[in-house]
Amino acid sequence: MLRLLADENIPRRLATFLKQYSVDVVRLQDLGIRGISDKELVDTANELERTILTRDSDFTTPSLLSLARNGVIYISYQFSRDETPRLAKRIAFIVRQLEPKPRLLVVIEHEHIEVYDKY
Repeated sequence: MLRLLADENIPRRLATFLKQYSVDVVRLQDLGIRGISDKELVDTANELERTILTRDSDFTTPSLLSLARNGVIYISYQFSRDETPRLAKRIAFIVRQLEPKPRLLVVIEHEHIEVYDKY
C-alpha cells in the first residue's frame, strides 16, 4: 500500500477526501514546507518513505522519477471541485493495489489510469 506525500499543487480538499477514504497522505504544507525545489521534494518523500502525489509533469521525467524511491502519482488533467470526490476514490483504489518501488509512475488521466513500473 502506498503512503502519499502531496505536493504543494494538490488542493487541501483532495487531501481531505483521501483521508476520508483511509489513505495515508501528508501535505507538504502540513509539514511546514513551502517553495522547495523538485529535488528537495523527492528527498523529503524518500526520507519519509512516501510516494509523491503531484500535478507537476516534471516528476514524470526519467531524471526525477529515477530518484523517487517510492514512486510518483501524477494527476495529468485539470479537475474541478465537483470532481474531487471521484478523483480521491480513484486514487484510494490505486494506493491499495500497488506497493511502493523505485521508478513506479502512475498517470491519472480524466478517463483512465496508466501504471508504469519498469521505466
